[in-house]
Parts: sequence; C-alpha cells; structure tokens
Amino acid sequence: MTNYMEELADNVLEGLLPEYKGARFTTHAIRDIKALALNRLWPMYTTTDSGINFLKKIIEEDKIEKDVIRELRAAIDIVKSNPRK
Repeated sequence: MTNYMEELADNVLEGLLPEYKGARFTTHAIRDIKALALNRLWPMYTTTDSGINFLKKIIEEDKIEKDVIRELRAAIDIVKSNPRK
C-alpha cells in the first residue's frame, strides 16, 4: 500500500528547496517539513500501478500539485522560523 501523496510531496519538495538559497536543511528539517505538509494534505492510498496512474490523472486534472506546493512552502517557513536545537 502506498500513499501517493507522500511521493508527490517528496518530488515537489526536491524542486522547491533550491529556491531557498542560503538555507541549509538538515535531514531532520526535511522530515519535519514533509510531516507538517502531509498533515495538512489528504492521503491518496493505492495498491497498484493502475491506481497510481489514476491518482496522477486526478492530481493533474484537479491541480492538486498547487495545494502541495502551498503546504510545503508554509511548512518550510515554519521549520526555518523554528529550527531544532
């Protein structure tokens, strides 16, 4: 069973982090960012490749990636403002 939203968040986050020049994100920070964002997004579970293809179609049609980007940016701002000590 796969939560495709996690994969989508991973892929989107990988593209967003270079935009934050000068910021250093540790492994813990990246995990915190993903956890914060995923807690504000809905899960999209599937068990098959055809299920993943179906979810990809829904994501594209409903422009869900914009929601993922918004939540990841909010999570990045929170983590940057509150670094682990």
